[in-house]
Amino acid sequence: MNDIEQLFTNNPLNSEDILQKVIELGIEYLGEEWKNVDKSQITVTKIIGGQSNHMFHVSSSSSATPYLLRIHKQGQSQFFTDVVNFAIFSERGLGPKLYGFFDGGRMEEFLPSKTLKPEDVINPEISRKIGAAFPLYHSIKVPVSKSRRCFQIMKESLKGYIDLGGREYPIFPTKVSYSDHPMTISPEDLLKEIKLMERWSMELYENRLVFCHNDLTCSNILQLNSNNEIMFIDWEFASYNCRGYDLAMHLSESAIIRTASPCGIEINEAFTDDPPNLRPFCEAYVDYENLLKNRTSANRDLEVENLIEECQFFWPITHLFWACLIMKLGRIECNKGIDMDIMARDRLAVYYHLKPRSQEIYEKLKFSK
Repeated sequence: MNDIEQLFTNNPLNSEDILQKVIELGIEYLGEEWKNVDKSQITVTKIIGGQSNHMFHVSSSSSATPYLLRIHKQGQSQFFTDVVNFAIFSERGLGPKLYGFFDGGRMEEFLPSKTLKPEDVINPEISRKIGAAFPLYHSIKVPVSKSRRCFQIMKESLKGYIDLGGREYPIFPTKVSYSDHPMTISPEDLLKEIKLMERWSMELYENRLVFCHNDLTCSNILQLNSNNEIMFIDWEFASYNCRGYDLAMHLSESAIIRTASPCGIEINEAFTDDPPNLRPFCEAYVDYENLLKNRTSANRDLEVENLIEECQFFWPITHLFWACLIMKLGRIECNKGIDMDIMARDRLAVYYHLKPRSQEIYEKLKFSK
C-alpha cells in the first residue's frame, strides 16, 4: 500500500492531513486557483463502486475547479497501463480530462454522471447507446502489445492455480441449474479447453484484433448528466484482443448481478440463454461502425447477424476466463467473505453449457470457407 492510499484509508475524509493533501494536489496540478482555498471550504466525498481503485470527489465552496481523485489499488504495471490509456482517451475527448498523475494515482475531471446498473444495460435504448460507443474505442490505435491477452491471462491464471497447490477442480454443486458439464476437471483438461478456444477464435476471427476494454461491466459505464451520452471508464485491464471477446464480455456480464451473497454474483440464466440486449446492441454497433468508416452496408441484416454470431461464439470464453482467474484467486483467499469456489464453478458450468453453441458456429463457419 503506497503512502497516499494509506493516508486516505486510515484517516477520516475531513481530517487535517487529508484536507491539506487535496489542497496541495490542487495547487500542484490545477494551479493558482487552489492556492487560497481554506480547509474549511473543502468537501471530500468517497465515490462507491471502484474495485481496482479508491475514488474521491474533491470540491470546495470557492471557485476552484473540483476534481476526481483516483488512488490505485492495483499493481504498478496495471497502473501504468491505465494512465497511458486514460491519457490517450482524454486527449481525444473520449474520457474525462486528465489533470495530472502521481505515484499511486491521478487527478481527473469530475463529470456529473450516473453509473449504470444491471437493469440499465439491458434497456434497449441504453444498450443501443453502448453498442454505438464501442466502434470508436475499437478504432483507436494504442502503442501496446498486439497479442491477444485474454488467452494469455487464462494460461497464467491456471499456472498460478497449479503453483498454489490447485489440483482436480470440482464443478459441483453450482448455484446455476445447468448440468451439462463434467463433475470435475483437471488443470490439464482445462488447459486443453483454453487452447481449443484459442485455436477456434484464431481460425475464425484472426483479423478482428482491436483495442479492447476487457472489463466493461455496468459499473464501468457512465451516463453523463449533461447530455445522457455514454462514456467508458477504468481502462486498467485494456489491451488488444479479439473484438468479439470484448463485446461478449460486456454482454455476458450484463446477465450477472453482484450481490452480498456468499458467492458474490447471481447469474441470470434467462438472460444468458436469450439476452434481451443482444440484437439492439449489435444493430447499433454495425450502424455506427459503418458511419465511422463512411461506408454504406451492402447487407445490414447480414452484418448484424454475423456480429450476433461473433458475440455468441465468444460468450462462453468470457466465463472460462473468469473461472480460471477466480480459481487462482481462491487459492490465495484474496476476497474474504466471498466463496470463490462457487463463483468459479458457476462460471465453468456456464462455459460448458454454452460451448456447444460455439462449436456449432465454428463448424458452420469453417465449413463455409
